[in-house]
Amino acid sequence: MIGVGILSRNCEETITKVIKAVDEGLNNYFTKQECLIIVCDGFSEDSTAKIAQDTVTRIKKVVLTQKGRNGKGNGVKNIFQLSLEKNCEKLALIDGDLLSITPDWVKKLLYPLREGIDMVIPYYLRHPFDGVITNNIAYPLTTSLYGKEIRQPIGGEFALSRRLAERILRHPLFPEDFGIDIFLSTTALAENFGVIESILGKKEHTSALRYNEPASHLFPMYYQVTRELFTLYTYYEDKIKAVSEIKQVCRYGEISSETTVPPLKIERNKWEELFWQDYKKLYLRSRLKEIFSAQEKEIEKIVEAEEGIYLPTPLWAKILFRALLNYKQSKHQKEILDILRVFWEARYISLLREGEKLNPSEIEEKILSQTEVFWKERQSLL
Repeated sequence: MIGVGILSRNCEETITKVIKAVDEGLNNYFTKQECLIIVCDGFSEDSTAKIAQDTVTRIKKVVLTQKGRNGKGNGVKNIFQLSLEKNCEKLALIDGDLLSITPDWVKKLLYPLREGIDMVIPYYLRHPFDGVITNNIAYPLTTSLYGKEIRQPIGGEFALSRRLAERILRHPLFPEDFGIDIFLSTTALAENFGVIESILGKKEHTSALRYNEPASHLFPMYYQVTRELFTLYTYYEDKIKAVSEIKQVCRYGEISSETTVPPLKIERNKWEELFWQDYKKLYLRSRLKEIFSAQEKEIEKIVEAEEGIYLPTPLWAKILFRALLNYKQSKHQKEILDILRVFWEARYISLLREGEKLNPSEIEEKILSQTEVFWKERQSLL
């Protein structure tokens, strides 16, 4: 049995397209196997659940109302539990707000689950201003800590073997919220399950349309993802210390030269206003800013730069690692994440500024180059 779980919440405009693409993909590429589509709706306040129920499919479909508290992690848990109950040997997870999904995504996610492979992580072509948390936190930190270069460890779409799904359900740190994506990737990497990236093509999703509203959309995700990253560091600290190099994970598929990413308009002035507000409130007034006292003079330069707010990669790596190391023993973990948020905003603003003079591929190169800097900082601290 093959299962495809679709996580939905307030995505009435996209859910039909996603279900239809999954249905077509399973019909086209898995004709000799029994398949099941599981839609788990996370307490939608619009018509998403009804539309999902009414969407006609050739593959058997089940629509669940999520159990437990609201949160993507609980939705994933519901899907895992039902898929194992139905004896699914392979399982894919897909977000319900996708705009660019095609039927071959189903093949590209599930085909690589052959002998020795337990997890497929997506590799998308995205605009470099997309993935605000991925590019600046999840990608460089995960790669440097676990020694496997995974470009989009919180991509949203995954495929897992039954063996890995069972292990994840038993894990004591299984999160209820947006921390679930980094939790899935990290568990597979840290526990040496077979991991591969699969090239899905370009990714467009409705969430990216709200990047100019970070307080309402991105901040909750930032706290949940970063908290999970830091918590998992403590849990897997011994395994992390044993990592001696960074290796590139194998990729399935090829990138089409014809694939282009659409432009993404980000209002930098809104992010700058937000930074100044948070810098004064969350950093200057914090009793914990002494954590970064060794970088105090460098931090002052961030706000004194003539060309505007600028946080270079080496300083960002130092700040992020010091926040990580202090988080473990602190009684004020939320405040550490508050301060880090200020510098995360500055880092994104810096990328936006640099990007004004570069094309998307050049910006991507800058993002990729972070890993070498992060690895050096990791070596000096761990």
